[in-house]
Amino acid sequence: MKVTLDTNCIIDLEENTSTAPFLRQLISLHDANKIILRTVAISASERKKGGTYAENFSEFKQKVAAAGLGHVKILPTLAYVGMCYVDWCYPVGEETLLFEQKIHEVLFPNIEFYYSDYCTRLGIDPASDIIDPKWRNAKCDVLAMWGHIRFNGDIFVTSDRNFHKPTKKAQLIALGAGNILTPQEAVNIRLKYL
Repeated sequence: MKVTLDTNCIIDLEENTSTAPFLRQLISLHDANKIILRTVAISASERKKGGTYAENFSEFKQKVAAAGLGHVKILPTLAYVGMCYVDWCYPVGEETLLFEQKIHEVLFPNIEFYYSDYCTRLGIDPASDIIDPKWRNAKCDVLAMWGHIRFNGDIFVTSDRNFHKPTKKAQLIALGAGNILTPQEAVNIRLKYL
């Protein structure tokens, strides 16, 4: 069973939140070859505390390792200038773009898919070196789900409530997400099958 952890899971492990014990159980199941844990390269593009971003992919790999996930597979993402890292991304083609847009429309129907459209609506200069954090965060969430589905994930694990809204969850599952669970739900479901 392929289980994809989103950025929130990495943060929960780093900060030892109330969901961290469940995530550690998933790591133990991975170590025992009961599941295959993965994380997504786009998580490297998420904003860190203090509002900065990882300067390089090695910084992200160190963060993942410090969270106890240094031995799990990292899934590549789609190539977006200013958001992805060389060797950890795929070029965006028409088919991938259309599929990504479907995911975006489910998760963020009120945020424009194209950054230029988002900037036009808000009066932001799209040529700025800094991508607006709200749009960037939405894109990271979309690409995390894209990677999970593209690489045949069975369970997407997140504590982000946006993914768990009933209508959104059902639509994402219909697009191929398998299942979307909180860390606790993922542990409980997996342990039932052991």
